[in-house]
Amino acid sequence: MKSSNRELVDRLAAEYALGTLRGRARRHFERWLVSPQVGNMVKAWEERLAGLEPAPERVVPPATLWRGIEKRLDLRGREHTPVARWLALAASLVFLAFVGVFALRGDPAPTRLASIQEQSGTIYWQVELLGDDVALKIQVRSPHALERGRTHELWVLPAPGVNNGNPVSLGLLPTSGESRRELTAAQRAALTGAKQLAVSLEPAGGSPTGLPTGPVLHVAALVAS
Repeated sequence: MKSSNRELVDRLAAEYALGTLRGRARRHFERWLVSPQVGNMVKAWEERLAGLEPAPERVVPPATLWRGIEKRLDLRGREHTPVARWLALAASLVFLAFVGVFALRGDPAPTRLASIQEQSGTIYWQVELLGDDVALKIQVRSPHALERGRTHELWVLPAPGVNNGNPVSLGLLPTSGESRRELTAAQRAALTGAKQLAVSLEPAGGSPTGLPTGPVLHVAALVAS
């Protein structure tokens, strides 16, 4: 890939990871994700941006919201008419919709999960797929031994016939705490019908080839939550 083309694809990969690449341009870019080079660029940007998004929090609607709805619909001046009662009901529904938008900003519910562990029962990571495989949440349960200059990478083992049976990277595993990341179209496609996740030992920064290069340390079943 020429350096000028690489710079262009890298910029598109950054916009894709940020979610600012939309419409036809996004759909066209997703066709390129089958290329290991493009997939690695997107993965690199996702890892750079991981953890930078603000944690979701509940936001209380301002007290002026209801008063503003009343004023706009002139409910005070019409409160004794049948029409006013219907308008009041409609305004109440609008108000509840606003409350729902503000209050329900959390993650979608987990639909599938995998416990990456030793045979002894020690769980290293708890992996959850959120919603319709739109996002991935990973919790570190126990520290995993790791050599200097090495990292753990998470892979989905696709169902037969998907991606020629090749593993697809879901990104690097955290060494502590919790991480959450949005999944790309290629990752969501690889997860369709998948029943197992795997962890490999890779160089710092992840696999340079788009496929596992080090030993596979763990394989875990992906089950309904």
